[in-house]
Parts: sequence; structure tokens; C-alpha cells
Amino acid sequence: MKTPFRTGHRPVRAHQSAQTLWIWDKKLHLSKIFWPTFIPIGWCLFIFSSNGYAQSPGGVNTNLQLWVKAGSALPIAGGTLTRWPDQTGLNTFTTSGTASSITTVVSTVNFNPVVRFTGVATLQGNRSIQWSECTAVVSWAGAANTERGTTISPTTSGTEPNDASRYFFRSGVEAGPSGYVYAGMGVDSIGFEYAAAPPANQANIFTASGVDDVLTKNGLDARVGDLFGGFTKRATVMNGIPQIGDRSTDDAKLKGDIAEIIVYGSNNATNRNKVESYLALKYGLSLGTAAQPVNYTSSAGTVFWPGLSGYQHNIFGIGADAASGLTQTQSNSMNSGSGTGAGQSARGNLVLNAVGSLSDQQFLMIGTDSASLGEETITAAIGPSVAISSLRLIRTWKVRNTHAVGNVRLTFNTSGLGLSGGTTASNYWLVTDNDGDGNFTTGTQSTFHASSLTSNILTFNSIPLNDGVVFTIITKPSSMSVLSIDCQDFTTTVQQTTALLQWTIGNETNMDYYEVQRSSNATSFLSAGSVTARNETGPQSYTFRDQLSPGNYIYRIRMVDRDGNDQFSGLRPLTIAGSTLLQIRSNPVVGNRLQLAIDLPQNNTALISIINRQGKVLLQREASLQQGFNLVTMDCSSFAGGLYFVRLEAGSERKTLSFLK
Repeated sequence: MKTPFRTGHRPVRAHQSAQTLWIWDKKLHLSKIFWPTFIPIGWCLFIFSSNGYAQSPGGVNTNLQLWVKAGSALPIAGGTLTRWPDQTGLNTFTTSGTASSITTVVSTVNFNPVVRFTGVATLQGNRSIQWSECTAVVSWAGAANTERGTTISPTTSGTEPNDASRYFFRSGVEAGPSGYVYAGMGVDSIGFEYAAAPPANQANIFTASGVDDVLTKNGLDARVGDLFGGFTKRATVMNGIPQIGDRSTDDAKLKGDIAEIIVYGSNNATNRNKVESYLALKYGLSLGTAAQPVNYTSSAGTVFWPGLSGYQHNIFGIGADAASGLTQTQSNSMNSGSGTGAGQSARGNLVLNAVGSLSDQQFLMIGTDSASLGEETITAAIGPSVAISSLRLIRTWKVRNTHAVGNVRLTFNTSGLGLSGGTTASNYWLVTDNDGDGNFTTGTQSTFHASSLTSNILTFNSIPLNDGVVFTIITKPSSMSVLSIDCQDFTTTVQQTTALLQWTIGNETNMDYYEVQRSSNATSFLSAGSVTARNETGPQSYTFRDQLSPGNYIYRIRMVDRDGNDQFSGLRPLTIAGSTLLQIRSNPVVGNRLQLAIDLPQNNTALISIINRQGKVLLQREASLQQGFNLVTMDCSSFAGGLYFVRLEAGSERKTLSFLK
């Protein structure tokens, strides 16, 4: 029997028309409706183009016909499926068969849910759509050489008796080729392409298109054969009402999990990579291979992971893409991890968590060289020099940080690796090669001590992973006094024409001095002076003042121990204004409050704007200011860590300064 999902709408009848309408409900969900239909009381109507979706996969909305994602399925907490909305608003699905056999399951693919089918029931749509290209994230239960069922299909078949069924992504058995993933397109007679079937319970991104006989897996051509001449011998487009979990001949019901399905009514070759990049980031799936690396592209066209042959393994990351409706703040690679982040034994799984919020188009991605997870002894030829004779992992990881994602929390699963550091957290350090060439003997390195090691989970709390760095993990230190430097609360503050620098060392041992270095371009640094280390018990706080002429400056602290080893702090910007029109009281921001000192020659209304590095205005405030000194505070709690600009406009006065959150 067919079981309808609950909608809970109270309708009022509308006039007939051929127009497509979009409606925002009281929970700010955007839905597409067609006249004649019903309009709930108290809702406002906004008319858009027929494909003007507020959000779309990869930001690609042209001829989008169907979009279902398990994250929108109900119940959210898991259980028998009660509703799975089509994000386009075109179709409403009802259950055909035993309703309780279709369930939502939480945290199954990279902290995201799935809708699970057991080969008993299907979901039936109610409106015909045009099919040309389909992309889905799906996995099958059972052995690869058995009939495991179909992801999605039209409810109607072709008319030819021997090749009538049409569908996307069926893992099954045929009289000829068996144990493959098939896709079949056509209007009357059907043509098929097929690919190797994946192992049980392995999620992949499949795409099929009737144009150019496309059948890909994780961004690469996966075709190993065809039947009846393939797609283009039959048709490049077909029409029909969608059903999820079976093929059109109703004899291949799905046994497996669906995370997301996307259907376009026309060829999507130009923007296919955006759709697949969105899915790869969301579900912790790697596009491409070392031999055929693939870029990851955002809805805005930004490449946030360039195909890197040396690091195109186990790619995962965090990011925000508003046009896709995506905010992924926690992630691991499904190649080494799981839906819950629990790592597979001896796979060295990393889990990445954002510490602060993520802004639109911010991404932090990690890929590995897939070298051995064994240990090697650090020599002068391997580096870093501060850890000679220590042990480190042979494997390294590459970071791409787009639009200045702030500090992150990173965990590493040590289970099954038998590392020399054992269960003692103090034995472990994360080391970054800051010039990103993977050579720890050149350029500069930064080190971060593990915060804890519990149940084989090694944690590095609130660490920076800057764009381009390569990192590895030291697993058993020898003599590394420099690695125990804990520089905290490093701030720069303007006092008229003086820069006030303050920092605290949390565990000072065997230190010699702290050199304050200044730059105008963040590349070439000069010494501004030094402070002698106290080497006393407990946290030690230091202050340094630097008299400056007007200009923009960047500071860092070079920390040097008595053996000549050194380590650098993070960078801190500071601006000495040519006049006192606008000054930042604390840089970086303290307590999410940006305090601005504004000195005006006369009473005026000022417009204060906070702008990100891409020039987008994130916050504006209009303030009535008096002649002379004014103190204005801006709330920065909603911004992720990174570099921003504050702009003051007051009559003919204009001033822009940079600051760090």
C-alpha cells in the first residue's frame, strides 16, 4: 500500500494559472508550487524564475529537476521515514510497500545521515520530470556479485521487450556482464553503460549523463562496457515520474543507503565538477586519484582543492558554501574513517573540527601522500632540525586553507599502529612545514604539542593549519626543548604612535630571549628589539613597546633557547594611522569585541563597515559621533578567525584598517 507523508499545511484555494510560484513558509523553507494548488494562510509569495532555487547542489540550478538529501529526511534522530522532501518542490513522495522498512540512519557517511532501504519498499513521486543527468551518493549492502538493487528510475519503462527497464545506478547481475553498476537511458528502447560494482557498504559518487555516454565514479570515467549500444544510441533525455529504490520494471529493489540524489533535465558537463565537489566535501569522499587528480570547485567557482598528484588520497575537509546550503564543520575521510569519525584500525584516521564558525566560501582541506604510517628516525637530512634523533611518521599531509579558516581541532587515531610514543600524550607533536614543499629541513617549521591521548585518539586543540603547509606527527621525542614553548595571548595594541606587544609563555624552560620582529609585507622581517627570558616557574608575561611612524606593520616573536634553537609565533598586524581618525584598540580582537577609537574634527554621522578579504561587507553600523574622541565597539562573534578590514566613512573622511579575529 502507499503511505503518504504528513505535510501539516492548512490550505486556501488559489486562482488557476500556468505560473510557477515560490513560497517562504514560517520556518523560512523555500518551496516551489504550481497553479492550480493551495497556498497556506499567512504566507507571503515571491515570484522567481522556474529554476530560481534559493539553494542548489554546487550552486547549479539550471534545469534542476529533483534533489533529495538525507539530511532533510525525517525523523532527524533516526527511525521509520516519515518525510523526504524534494528540495525543488516538484515531487512529493509516498511509500509503496512496508513503510517501516525505509528508515533514516544518523551519522553514516562523514557525520551525515542516510535513508536506508532493505529491498522491500520504494518511494513514489507524483509529477513527471525530465531526466538527462543524475548524480547520487549511494552504497549497497551485500556482495558485489549479487542483485543489490536500484537507486532511482522513472516509474515507466521503454516498449522494447528485451531492454525496457530504465534507471540510474543499479548494482546487479545480467545474463552477460554480472556484478556491475548499470545505468540505462532511453525512450522506447534502452541503452546501458556499466561500471565495476563497489564493495559492500562503500559510499561513492556516481554520475550518469545521456550526453557523451557518461558514467563516472568519484569524478573519473568508470565505464567498463555497454549494452545495446550505450546511452547515446538510444536517447539523451527521457521523461517520467521518479521512484526511489527500484528500476522501472519493479524487479530490482534497493538494499542499501542513499545520502543524496540530484537529477538535471539537461547536460550538466560544464558545472558537473561543482556538484561533485559539493558532494565530495560533504561526505568525505575523494575525487580523482594520484594518476588523475581532480580539482574541487565551490559554487562561486573557487578551486578550494587543486588536483595534487602527490596528495590526492583520503581528501576531506570542512567548509561553508551558502549557495549549496552546506556548512560542514566536522569531517574525516571515509577511506580511513567512518560516519561517526571512528577510525578504521591501522589507517591513521584524522578528524577535523572547526573551532569557530565558518563564513561562506571558507574551506580547509587535507590530503595525504599515502606514504607508510610507520616511523622513521629524524636525521639532518629529514628534519626538522629541532627534533634530531626523534621518531616521526613517514606519512605527510597537505593543507589548503581558502579564505583564512581560523584555528581547528585535529585528532589522529593511533589504533593498530604500534607507535613508539605509546599512550603518553607528551610524546606527540604535530609539525608543520610552513613553506609547503614537504622538506622539513628548509624554510621554517611550527610545532604543536598534543593536548591529550585518550582511547587511542590523539588530540591537537585549537591549532592553525595555514594554506599550503605540509604536516606530519612526531611520535617519540629525543631532546626537544624548543618544542615545549607555549606562546599564549600574543596581542598588539596601538597607543598613539607606539605599538604595544604583549605575550605570555606558558611553560618556560631553558629559554634565552624573545626577539620581536617587524615587517611591512609579512615576508621580510627586521629585528625591533629583544626581551630576556626569565625562566621562572609558572606562566610568564612579557611586554615590548615599539615607536613607529604611520604605516601598516606585521609582528612576530622569535623565541630562542639557550642551545640556539628557535621557533616563531603567529603573525599579528598593526596600523599606525597618519592621523588619529581611526585606531583599533586591540589587534587581534579580544573577547569578540572590536574596539575602535575614532577622533572626528566635528559632529558627524559615521558609517562603519567590516569587510572580509574578498571585499564582501559582513557588517555595517551607522553611528552619530561627536567632535573629538569616540569609542565604538563592534560585535565580531559571528566571524570565523582570520583577517578582516574595518572601514570608516564620516563626511569627507575615509579610513580603512586591517585586523585579526
